[in-house]
Amino acid sequence: MDLPAPRRDWALFFDIDGTLIDLAPTPDAVVVPAALRADLAALLRQLGAVALVSGRPLSGIDALFAPLVLPASGQHGAEARLGAEHDVAPPSPALRAIVMPLQQFAADHHGVLIEDKGDSVAVHYRMAPTLAEDVDALAHRLIEGVPELEALTSKMAIDIKPKAISKANAIRWFMARPPFAGRLPVFVGDDRTDEAGFAAVNEIGGHAVRVGDLAESDARFSLNSSAAVREWIAGLVRFYGQGGGPLN
Repeated sequence: MDLPAPRRDWALFFDIDGTLIDLAPTPDAVVVPAALRADLAALLRQLGAVALVSGRPLSGIDALFAPLVLPASGQHGAEARLGAEHDVAPPSPALRAIVMPLQQFAADHHGVLIEDKGDSVAVHYRMAPTLAEDVDALAHRLIEGVPELEALTSKMAIDIKPKAISKANAIRWFMARPPFAGRLPVFVGDDRTDEAGFAAVNEIGGHAVRVGDLAESDARFSLNSSAAVREWIAGLVRFYGQGGGPLN
């Protein structure tokens, strides 16, 4: 399906891993192309309403894109930053209680990596793909009977977080504040952890763009790869740089 025609009143939201940048065996092994960093900086100058909405913590987002500092939400909505304004979800004792058994599982299973982000925990098994069912079973066993927690399956990982935080709430937080308020939201993501954000922008009348297959997704538009997302962003920079002329 063709992407929607760009408009000057868009508010742009981007997931990071698998969307802006290619996935890697571990979260620390990803690479941010210099051209992408430059294009995001240009979009921020041209449009103003640009934010990253990621499962990574804000500290990790800033380290990844340094020296560029963008409006951003980290840990699936647990933290958000827009200029000097910060919003942080209260800590979850229920989440903290499952960290140790997850770490013990990783210690006993080579290739499993636990990413403890504070307000959420990711269990990565990209380096041990045969353990997918074991990781899934463990995650759901640990949150069984804990109604405030949920486990989201992403690409070769499972994210465990409080249900009260979500990328949907993160997008709504930005959309209630200038320069995002009153604009048309566009959110680009790549997996199940982004579906709440897709639903939120659809409710507002915006556009949800998924990287990959649209099957069983609330997104209505798609791009086939992270490289295609970066190419599209470069086109948006040209569009806004030309005063809103046609993409070419």
